[in-house]
Amino acid sequence: MNVATPAIRLEPGDAAFPRRVTALFSGTLWAIGNTQLLDYRAIGICGSRGASASGLERSYEFGREVAGMKAVVVSGYARGVDRQAHKGALEGGGATIAVLPEGILHFKVPKELQPLVDLETNFLAVSMFEPDDRWQTWRAMQRNKLIVGLSMGLFVVEARGKGGTIDAAEESRRQRKPVYVVDFLNDLPGREGNRELMRQFAMPIRTVRELRRALEAVLTQQHETPARQLSLTIGEGSNGCE
Repeated sequence: MNVATPAIRLEPGDAAFPRRVTALFSGTLWAIGNTQLLDYRAIGICGSRGASASGLERSYEFGREVAGMKAVVVSGYARGVDRQAHKGALEGGGATIAVLPEGILHFKVPKELQPLVDLETNFLAVSMFEPDDRWQTWRAMQRNKLIVGLSMGLFVVEARGKGGTIDAAEESRRQRKPVYVVDFLNDLPGREGNRELMRQFAMPIRTVRELRRALEAVLTQQHETPARQLSLTIGEGSNGCE
């Protein structure tokens, strides 16, 4: 589904420009959807595009848990972990921000999310690139700065030994934000990065209880720029945000 909604241009100094990223990014942002979501407490979730079945389940579960704590999920909108985290947040009655690795003119809502996305309330797509810029590897990496900048902490579900997920975790450490990573019982191929991140600096998560404790710890941090708590109005056919 292509989106006919016009893009919004956000410049530093504009009321809608996210204050928490002004020290990281001084250029133009382009957005489609509910820009008020930029003001709310948010959690970054990232992981492999080719995640395992259990990794995808964890991603969805993480998205729902964030929604249940009245916070916004921020992720990279790629297939795999990102897409499942967005879906979990939306099906959990919450809201989500998709940080695009390309220009806003290439934004479209995938079939699996179409019944869930309401651009006026629960969804925002945002890009740091020129509107017609196409996907390139360096752009997928560069957008990690914005994903982390909009988030209070980063939760890694499944990471390969190198690539975008590892880069996002390193970016979170550079921005001095907490990083949590799933500690799977089985070290299957495609999870090499999880073990390495835990060895270096990331905090492990094994159970849902540990996930909830970690989310509470991150969301109750004190920041120079306070973020509002998402207020959900849940009714029939509505995932509205106040």
